[in-house]
Amino acid sequence: MIETKTTWKDSGYDCDHCGGQILERTDQETGQPAQVCYQCQMCGCQWELSGDILRVGNMNSCQRTVKDQESVELNPARLRLIFVAIGLVLIGLIYFGGLVAVRYLVPLAITVFVFRAVYLLGKERMWW
Repeated sequence: MIETKTTWKDSGYDCDHCGGQILERTDQETGQPAQVCYQCQMCGCQWELSGDILRVGNMNSCQRTVKDQESVELNPARLRLIFVAIGLVLIGLIYFGGLVAVRYLVPLAITVFVFRAVYLLGKERMWW
């Protein structure tokens, strides 16, 4: 007969989604190693001990927060692909346009980084 025993312990954290208390949940099944995760008492979201989401809770704020986090994250393969593409474009410009083309790219790159920084700052401070 398989029995499951669940124990709860205060983790000392509060949920970023709903503000509820996060508890450390330990599930012990007969003959199996203990499975430990964090779970919000109010919305039901679950996280691994490393912080990765296991299950999204049942509140609108949970869905919205997870969607926002997913849109911000870049996976390493995509990031490498972006750097390779930028490198190929720069090599092509230098090869076909000479080093004079780089002179025009530096101000353009600075402008892009400044606009991106202002956009992210405004989004963080909820200006838009």
